[in-house]
Amino acid sequence: MTAHMTQDQVFVPPTRSERGLPAFDPTREDRLGASVTEDVEKELWEALGDSPIGAALGSASYLLGGWPAYITMNASGQRRYPSGTSHFKPTAVMFAPHQYGSVILSDIGVILWLSGIIGWAYYKGFAEVFRLYLVPYLWVNHWLVLITFLQHTDPSLPHYRAPEFTFPRGALSTLDRTLLGDLGAVMGWIGGHATHGISETHVVHHVSSKIPHYNAWEASDALRKKLEQSGLKLKGGAGGWAEVYRVFKECKFVEDEGSVVFFKNAYGIAAVRPVFDDSTASDSGIEVDK
Repeated sequence: MTAHMTQDQVFVPPTRSERGLPAFDPTREDRLGASVTEDVEKELWEALGDSPIGAALGSASYLLGGWPAYITMNASGQRRYPSGTSHFKPTAVMFAPHQYGSVILSDIGVILWLSGIIGWAYYKGFAEVFRLYLVPYLWVNHWLVLITFLQHTDPSLPHYRAPEFTFPRGALSTLDRTLLGDLGAVMGWIGGHATHGISETHVVHHVSSKIPHYNAWEASDALRKKLEQSGLKLKGGAGGWAEVYRVFKECKFVEDEGSVVFFKNAYGIAAVRPVFDDSTASDSGIEVDK
């Protein structure tokens, strides 16, 4: 369930308590992230703030190691899952009982793959394996995480708890982005067509996952026109390294309470806030648009 705080599988926002931050204080900040006092800003920045170098290194480590960390340790996955959750455990909570044998077969395949890599390194040397396999492997990991992270993570995207979640809301809590568009129109065209529009037509994929990629461009154009009639634009910034850096810095945590939550930055400010009366907004100290 995309954008569901307790049912989504990956890119689930960490909450205030999960980040180990000071408890919410309604006398010094509002829950929806419109304003905070200077002392709260200082507290949060000391806990979450990134230097430019730190943010760049954090983004890079996320891109290169995010996929292996997710499948082995559930990193950035559903946080209500128990400690030790892994996609290699056939009894893991995300698998149904009838999938037990399939996970075992998958694990055997991974063991054979690792055995082949180790044997290659033993007979040919690690340098050859690193050059011909590990570098391309990390490069593929990097693109996988970059594309999916930017599709599902942005200060403008809401996340829902059960009282307000619906399938259409979850499906529309994603973004289309022009892959490599930050490197110019030509690179954006190459990036989009080389990947069959995986980044450029992502929203329609969630609305109807059975649409094949060769029809997704036309379907996306039609969906955008329909959504824009309601003032909804789901086009994010160009998908690239600069955008990962920006989003990494601006999306730090969401509140523990609230049926509709948006990311807050390292100062406790949310770029976007709900415009309808949220179930917990009455104690936030601000007026919510209705």
